[in-house]
Amino acid sequence: MKNEHQPNPLLVSIIGGTGQLGHFVAKHLYSRGHLVQAIGIGEPPKPGFLPKETKIELVDTSTLSIKQLAELLKGSDVVIHAAGADGRALFDIPAIEGYRKQNVKPIEDLIEAMKLIGSKKLIVLGSYYTYMDRISPDLRIPDYSPYVKSRVEQAELVMNQTPPDWEVGVLELPYIFGAAPGKGTLWNFYIDMIQTATEEVAVHSGGTACITMNQVGIAAANACELSIGKRFFPIGNVNLKYREIFEHFASVLGSKVPIKDKPAEYFLEKAKKQAKALKSMGKESAYDPIKLLEWESLDFYITPSYSMNFLQFQEEDIHKAIQESVEATLKYESKGPGSLMK
Repeated sequence: MKNEHQPNPLLVSIIGGTGQLGHFVAKHLYSRGHLVQAIGIGEPPKPGFLPKETKIELVDTSTLSIKQLAELLKGSDVVIHAAGADGRALFDIPAIEGYRKQNVKPIEDLIEAMKLIGSKKLIVLGSYYTYMDRISPDLRIPDYSPYVKSRVEQAELVMNQTPPDWEVGVLELPYIFGAAPGKGTLWNFYIDMIQTATEEVAVHSGGTACITMNQVGIAAANACELSIGKRFFPIGNVNLKYREIFEHFASVLGSKVPIKDKPAEYFLEKAKKQAKALKSMGKESAYDPIKLLEWESLDFYITPSYSMNFLQFQEEDIHKAIQESVEATLKYESKGPGSLMK
């Protein structure tokens, strides 16, 4: 690993670059003198959301041929993939087919396109569930989660199917807090639970790693600059119980309703109803609703120091980031993932 940052300007193409994390990654890249091409879908970002020098391309890359994708990425020194289907998606049974279409096939095409243009550095913003699967294979997480299975296949693809002289980094992201300018977040579900509770808010007894959007931006920007080889980076700032996360939310909202952690059995009937409802619709969610109860009673923690030291980012105030999430979500009326939240 180099101790100094990249001295020469890079052109970094970010697929999914018009989203919230794209804002933070682009901001930090431009602060070091690099150039960014932000590729996204939907409406163009509002003025000021991305640095004014950013080249914005609104195109669904999944509709492009490999040659068209190569033309779009031509000249890129680094490509960041920050797109795909996450844990909020619902697909027809079997959901793995939908997840592979969204998370695996685009990486296959991206690798081939990068070969055509001679670009040799790929950063993927992934999920910390791939890390959890590596350290706890006995949980068999991919067997009960088509989403995680697709992320595992995605990670194996970028590590094993890229040429040996490429640099590849998979940033395995946990719960992310903060907010980009002019946008809400996906945490409306937590806010609704707290604001509608009268006696208590029941939460799962386990815990999770947490990070801020700003830290993700710094880590991704540094991954572009540093010599990383081929590595997984489980990214985190702090490990918190779900109860502690809800307590942060409640504090920001001024709520005095107690937050109580409950065993998995407490949520079992609701999970059974959800599983039955999904099956009746011919749909499958990201996680088996009943198996998810087991995982949410565990502490899905990481050791933050490894990635912090390697990618050279510092600890940040998670309460402040949660406050930003709450304020932005209330202001912009964002919709959270509802009962499929994870």
